[in-house]
Amino acid sequence: MDGLSDHGTFFTGNKVHLKSFCMISLIDLIQKNLGYQELHKIDPNTQDIKLDEGKFGIQSVTQAAIPAVICGLYNLLKTAEGAELLLDTESTNWLDSIFGKKKDELIKRIAAYSNTSIAAAQLETEHIANEAVRLLKENITDKANQQAIGQFAAEQRTQALLYLPASLQLGDLLNDNQLDDRTHKMEGPISSLMHAVEKQF
Repeated sequence: MDGLSDHGTFFTGNKVHLKSFCMISLIDLIQKNLGYQELHKIDPNTQDIKLDEGKFGIQSVTQAAIPAVICGLYNLLKTAEGAELLLDTESTNWLDSIFGKKKDELIKRIAAYSNTSIAAAQLETEHIANEAVRLLKENITDKANQQAIGQFAAEQRTQALLYLPASLQLGDLLNDNQLDDRTHKMEGPISSLMHAVEKQF
């Protein structure tokens, strides 16, 4: 019998697993654990945060870097090989593992978006990437369940897109046009309907 206990433990047949990692939000945990200010959702019309919310310094670096890192993680977690790399190996600089040769270009774009130096942008983005992978290792307890891991990654990316500034052109960088599609940065029944239609093709 499958079910969820009052304490968040879920059961599958006779096996008992730890708290479902589908219940966590990487954006919230990264922001809180590293002491960053709360991220702002993107205005679907301008594809950026409101001007009065500021667009400079560390706050802007995190506004761009956190969702970008989560989208990069999705590209790895959706495959068994990528999930194994993230969950079964150790590193002190996960940013290189996540973005490879595209890391330097990503940092340039984050620095330009936040009006800060490349060095500052890289330092914060590396912290974010390392914390993101630490959280994955801490919360993903069933490493053999690739379907669940892929679903978790997709849910995290969907949330990240609500905060991802379009000016980063991350979809172009990662060869994923959906990242720059503004319908993926909308909320509500119309957006849900559009995404449901997309899955049929």
